[in-house]
Amino acid sequence: MKLFWDKYSSGRKFNLNNFRNTKKHNIFANWSPYQRGLTFHNFLINYFVNQNKLPFIKFKKNINNLNIGNPPHILFNEKYYITYDDCLSFEEIFFLKRNFKTKKKINVIEIGPGYGRTAESVLKNFNVSLYYCVDYKNILDLTKKYLRKVLSKKLFNKIIFCEFENFNFKKNFFKNTYNLDKFDLLINSDSFHEIEPNIVRKYLNFFSPICNYFFIKNAIAKYKPRDLIDHLSKKNIPKYNKKLGLCFETINIFNIGKIKTQSRVYLKRYNPFKHKRNIKVYSMLSKLYPSCMLALFVNKNK
Repeated sequence: MKLFWDKYSSGRKFNLNNFRNTKKHNIFANWSPYQRGLTFHNFLINYFVNQNKLPFIKFKKNINNLNIGNPPHILFNEKYYITYDDCLSFEEIFFLKRNFKTKKKINVIEIGPGYGRTAESVLKNFNVSLYYCVDYKNILDLTKKYLRKVLSKKLFNKIIFCEFENFNFKKNFFKNTYNLDKFDLLINSDSFHEIEPNIVRKYLNFFSPICNYFFIKNAIAKYKPRDLIDHLSKKNIPKYNKKLGLCFETINIFNIGKIKTQSRVYLKRYNPFKHKRNIKVYSMLSKLYPSCMLALFVNKNK
C-alpha cells in the first residue's frame, strides 16, 4: 500500500526554476495560498488581536459582536466574532485617541462612511454632539440599516445622513441646511484613494475653511499585482485605478526607502492646510496594511 506522500509525489518531475511557485508545480504542500487566501487573512486577524490583546478586547466589548453581513471572521476565545474591519477600526480609534484630545462635545463629518463601521466606533469612543455622514443615497440606505442595528437610539439620533446628490459642494450648504458653521473633525478612511482626484481636491478645499482637524487614512501609492495578488502575474496596474486618488506613483510597498519617500509625498498632497503656516501633522503607517497611512492634519491658526 502506498502512503500519502509516496502517492502524491509519484511521477512528478522537478524543475528548479518553478517547483515552489505554489500555483501549479509545488509538490511540498497539498494546498495553495491562491486557493486558501482566507487562511492567511484569518491568521493575520488572530496575530493582530494577540499583539494588542487587552486594549483590543476592551475595544471589541464596546462595539457590536453581531457579525452583521456574515463577513470572514475568527471566533476568538469562543466568544468574540472578530473581522478585519474590527482590526482597522481599532487601529484608527487608538490613533485618534492619542492625537485628537478634546473634552468638549464634537461635531464630526465623515466623507464616505460606507456601511458605517467608523461611525459606530467613533460614536462609541468619543463625546459626539452630531455626526454627519456624506455618501451617495443608495449607499446611505445600507449605512442607516447597519447603524440602526448596532447603536442605541440615543447614539443613532446623533447622526445626520447627508446625501451627496443634495450636497454636491454647494456653497454654504451646511450653514443653509443645518445652521452649522464649523466641524471639529473630518474623517475619510479608505475612500479618497478610490475617488477621482478633482473630487478629492474639492472635498479638501470645501472643508478646510470650516474644519481644523482632518483625519485621512488612504493608500500612499499604487502597487503592482505581482507584489500582493499573484507573484506570477505580468499584468500592469489597471489604467482606471492609476487615475484615482492623489498618489499615482507605483512602488514596491516592501521597500522601506520607497515607503518613507512616498509617505512624504502622501502627507504633502493630502494636507488640506498646505498653504498655512501653523500646521501640525501626526502620522503612522498602518500595521495591518502598510501601504496605507493614518494622518491627522491640524490647523492651529484658530
